[in-house]
Amino acid sequence: MMNPMAKNMRSASKSTTLVVGQVVFLLLVSPVLLAQNRRVPLGTPSTATVHEGFTVPKYEILVAASELGRLQTLDVEVGGEVKKGDRIGRLEDAVQAASVRVATAQASMTGEWEAAKAEVKLSQLRVQKLRELSAERMARPDELARAEADLEIALARQKVTEEQIMLSKLDLERHQMALQRRQILAPMNGVIADVFHMPGEYITPANPAVARLLVIDVLYAVFNVPVAEARGVTVNSPAKVYLRGAQRTIDARVTFVAPMIDGESGTVEVRLELDNRKRDLQSGDRCTLQVFPRQDQAGLRQPTRAVMNARASRQ
Repeated sequence: MMNPMAKNMRSASKSTTLVVGQVVFLLLVSPVLLAQNRRVPLGTPSTATVHEGFTVPKYEILVAASELGRLQTLDVEVGGEVKKGDRIGRLEDAVQAASVRVATAQASMTGEWEAAKAEVKLSQLRVQKLRELSAERMARPDELARAEADLEIALARQKVTEEQIMLSKLDLERHQMALQRRQILAPMNGVIADVFHMPGEYITPANPAVARLLVIDVLYAVFNVPVAEARGVTVNSPAKVYLRGAQRTIDARVTFVAPMIDGESGTVEVRLELDNRKRDLQSGDRCTLQVFPRQDQAGLRQPTRAVMNARASRQ
């Protein structure tokens, strides 16, 4: 009959042999598994990355008054569309309008110019007569000299009146510009997103903005991409943008890559331009970006080193 201690030793020996066999099997199989895991499919890009972002309008403009004063009228509403040059509001302009009327009247005054013109004509006629008499020695030389001097003075007065008329016209333009500056005009085509002042409120230097104007014919999808992933992203890199609000996927291309890294987040800003002339996309919509760097396109045509190594191991 076998000793119990001998039985235990034989059982331990069998367990040790089994464990050693399993370790040897793993060492033999692991290179093959690693080679299989390193295989890269040739049909899909290996470095396509996905990032979260949002859409912004092409321009966001705070339309402000050029001067201070009380807002007299507001001609827009939130959500309304405006064209370039449309009036958004108007400040009180009674004083400026009165100045324009006075300047217009002054610019149209020609009485002094008519009088100077008549005096020049009379002086020219007198000089002509005295020259004829002087040629016949029937007029004294000092009379002719005096007449010629009077003609020069009359011509100078006429020139002064012409210059005064020109200054009056320039002064009228100045007052018209002052009146025009009391109006608040849209600088571009867009949509009114917000209004900050109502009629009767005073526009101060600390808060001159009257309305917020969004230019949304073109939207930008903005993403903050980590530096390690942004190195392969260049302008014109193909990408897909999924808009959650619109529930649409749009094919796009990268139009801007920031030339510097944000030190706080360690990311690079990437922008893609989205056509929104149909106004079917909204600014501020959350979106997802899947960008395919240009180097991936070359990778699709040539096998990567991992693929070549995997093929060599199989052979």
